[in-house]
Amino acid sequence: MPFWAKKKEKRQAEAGAVVSLPVIKTARDLEAINTAVSEGFIPIIRKVERSAEINSKYALVRNTRTGAFEMIGDYRAELDDMTDREKVIDWTSYYPYHFEYPFAAYLVPSDLSAGTRVLLEDLIEDLIGATWNQGDVYRLSSCEAIWDGQDIVIQYDAQQDRTDFIG
Repeated sequence: MPFWAKKKEKRQAEAGAVVSLPVIKTARDLEAINTAVSEGFIPIIRKVERSAEINSKYALVRNTRTGAFEMIGDYRAELDDMTDREKVIDWTSYYPYHFEYPFAAYLVPSDLSAGTRVLLEDLIEDLIGATWNQGDVYRLSSCEAIWDGQDIVIQYDAQQDRTDFIG
């Protein structure tokens, strides 16, 4: 669990909130989806779509003495002594997540009552979980939602679910 999710969990516990929600698993391939269907789960299929807002940065440097390469992701690394290093690839943004299939499914137990608040353990949607003042934007890995009897309604609140950090 990323530190920002732990921070939210701690905040909820300190406020006396109940943090033991039913957990909804995610299936990310056909075999897992079909197995879940055969076990009685209701699959809520979603497209896996990349958000243009989610990105990380890197630069690739090479040690000129040893020839070894190093990927750096923090601008402050350039403040270190660059005497024996040369930049091979300048700072570049990229999407740091990879999902094999272009779809996934939330697996809802068939006996889950409409109106139940749940925890989506592996969020399909690209929602912002954290930002870094150096430009990186990370996806939220899990989120609360409500099962309305037909669909999963994600309860994302950027004020509560997103962390902005500096450094």
